[in-house]
Amino acid sequence: MKYETYSQYNPIGVASAESAFLSIWAGLGSWHSDLVLVGGLVPKYLCGDLSLPRSLPRPVTLDADLGIALGADLGQYGSLQMDLQTQGFHLSKDEFGGPRFVKTVGDFTIPLDFLTERPLATKGTAMVADVPANILPGINRALASARNVVVKGVDLQGAQQALTVRVCEAGPFLAMKLRAFVWRQAAKDAFDILYTLLHYDRGTNAAVAAFGEEVRAGNPACPDAAACLSRHFQDEQSSAPVRAASFVLGQSVPRESEDIRFRRLQIQQDMVDSGRLLQKAISS
Repeated sequence: MKYETYSQYNPIGVASAESAFLSIWAGLGSWHSDLVLVGGLVPKYLCGDLSLPRSLPRPVTLDADLGIALGADLGQYGSLQMDLQTQGFHLSKDEFGGPRFVKTVGDFTIPLDFLTERPLATKGTAMVADVPANILPGINRALASARNVVVKGVDLQGAQQALTVRVCEAGPFLAMKLRAFVWRQAAKDAFDILYTLLHYDRGTNAAVAAFGEEVRAGNPACPDAAACLSRHFQDEQSSAPVRAASFVLGQSVPRESEDIRFRRLQIQQDMVDSGRLLQKAISS
């Protein structure tokens, strides 16, 4: 579930999603080498100390996405689906009919999606171990370059956790997010792209360089990512800048305050500048 504006994300639901991820990761220890965190939690874990001042609000998500290696279906670890059922997750379907696992936590349903890569395929599902995973180009690069991050927090049982998590690095993450935007133009995807570029803990230039490396490495998400940059980042009124600003500030309305107009234009300009940096990384 992706909402159009930041204000629609309930803080309790956001906290529950992160707690659910910590519970999932803690319970899948034997699978860790074949897993990588992708999706909405990635910017939070790649962008350093959240107590520092930021020009954008903190990342939010209501679900957990895990990339999984297609080769994990060798069966040496036992039953992945049983490990998930032990934690209260059961197989269901997303809004498009694709497979996902869900768990109800209080008033919230927490989705868990598995994503895998099957060369030449760009959509559909594949069985990995004993779970269905959605096919997504770029997952193999996310697995190959994952960063180990110590994530601290409270799991769904209320236990304090400090877990070493394999997190998708900035290059593959940007490639997959840009590819997602060219297909669905979701405002949250635009926000995640901008947040990662502005606040990446190794700096904007390093994030851009990491994206350029994905292009050179032949990441299969990059052709669509390049198309996204050429179509949706051209100027302040293009789709990506407008949607990034709309996600943070809400849709533009007549006679909004000067302060809001200024902030909106600033976000849109930051998005255009970011797109130009990424396009330069492709051309170089």
